Amino acid sequence: MKRWVKALLMMILTGAVLTVYLQLHQATSSPATDFYLNNSLPDTGAANAVTGIYLNYRLYDTLFETLLLLVCAAAIIHLSWRGTRR
Repeated sequence: MKRWVKALLMMILTGAVLTVYLQLHQATSSPATDFYLNNSLPDTGAANAVTGIYLNYRLYDTLFETLLLLVCAAAIIHLSWRGTRR
């Protein structure tokens, strides 16, 4: 089978899975959502709830995820150069 046919089938499958997921999990209110939306301004002082969550509630989580991504990228670059040296 040609590459473009495989790529097209993969895109169709991904679109179908995404459509089913979005249909089953439509935006509904949950206690966690209500908590963050109601308390982000008083707790963090940020008018934007997303900014408040990232800069206050999940600051260390975001920093360590970024550090982990940097270490993984450096390791991949190091390992990819390993076979080219003589």
